[in-house]
Amino acid sequence: MSQTTVSDARPSPPRRPGWTRVGVVLGGQGVSLIGDQVFFIAAVWAAAQMGGTTAVTLVTLAESVPRALAMIFGGVLCDALGPRVVLLRTTSVRIAVLAIATVIALNSPSVWLLVVVAALEGALLGLGTPSFGTLMPRMVEGDQLGRANSIRTMVARFAPIIGSPFGAWLVAEGQLPIALGVVTVGCVVALLCLAPVTKEISAPTAAPSGVPMWKRTGDGLKLLRSDRKLRLLFLSALCLDFAFAWPMNPGLPVLVIERGWQVSAVGLVIACWAGGALAGAGISAVVGERVPLSIRLVGSGVGIGVLLVAMVFAPTLVLMAVLSAALGVCSGLNGPAAVTLYQKAAPADRLGTAMAMLALAGIGCAPFAYALSGALAGLTSPELAWAVTALVAFGGPITAARALRIPSV
Repeated sequence: MSQTTVSDARPSPPRRPGWTRVGVVLGGQGVSLIGDQVFFIAAVWAAAQMGGTTAVTLVTLAESVPRALAMIFGGVLCDALGPRVVLLRTTSVRIAVLAIATVIALNSPSVWLLVVVAALEGALLGLGTPSFGTLMPRMVEGDQLGRANSIRTMVARFAPIIGSPFGAWLVAEGQLPIALGVVTVGCVVALLCLAPVTKEISAPTAAPSGVPMWKRTGDGLKLLRSDRKLRLLFLSALCLDFAFAWPMNPGLPVLVIERGWQVSAVGLVIACWAGGALAGAGISAVVGERVPLSIRLVGSGVGIGVLLVAMVFAPTLVLMAVLSAALGVCSGLNGPAAVTLYQKAAPADRLGTAMAMLALAGIGCAPFAYALSGALAGLTSPELAWAVTALVAFGGPITAARALRIPSV
């Protein structure tokens, strides 16, 4: 893979040491992600207490649907305005929305308040996600990009460990306004970290295309259609996201119930996976470029497929938990490598659009995976549905290997 050509196509990194800026940005993101977890858990728990299953469904849909749709526009906005402008504006609006919601929750908390806030939060996060995905290539040298993405993955894996139980505890204690206040403070910290260290990230210099923003929602698909290497890397990520979606979400509780294990088994398996993923991302950060990204991507992809299939045949909970931890390690190695190679393959002036499509691969495929695998489980058995879905994971390393044979342009 020719990294020289790709590096030359991108804006030169600033003279200030990149790692200092990466640390500040990811530190702010870590605080913000903890707040996001607090909000999500608090909103779901509070909705369940106020309106039961229907309220939980409303809040979940209100957050997820606008977020997925907004990502399409978020990539276009990033390429048109630059990531700094998009991130500062979306974060500022989030602070205003959450602050108002906190005040309202002090006097009259309701399900509809949670639905409105969830929808606005989802839309603003969707608009900002592609822009944040373009920051690392603009802050560090090409050969350090993999390490930066590994650290970012560690931050993302660590946030739920703190945020989820904290949010649940706050709502259990009847402190929904405090939970909203915590999220607001997290956004303020993120904004204070972003503002100074992104000053050197220049806005796009290309002239506006003259095409209305709403007519550019298909730019991501056009980009993938025109760039074979990027398309194959996208399909690699899509295969792995699809393979993970049903087994590690609705499929796991169904399997646990069928085998007569305790409900705590679900938490144990997920916790082992999360711990392994955190360890894998840490290993990836330490290893850096000493192990080529291509080897990490293909090797960990094969490991994910093998371990997903092996988990469903594990006869005991202990063995399943061990396999889940190993699966987490492979995930922690695979994610940063996949993102890094995808960023390097994407055109510099359309990086936001490319990152929007990659983010949609994870969010957009989940409903389809749930529906297809769930239907297969109903017609056959949870074990067969799990195994068939897991086999899709092998499409990840296969398409990645094909992509890596294409030289960068």
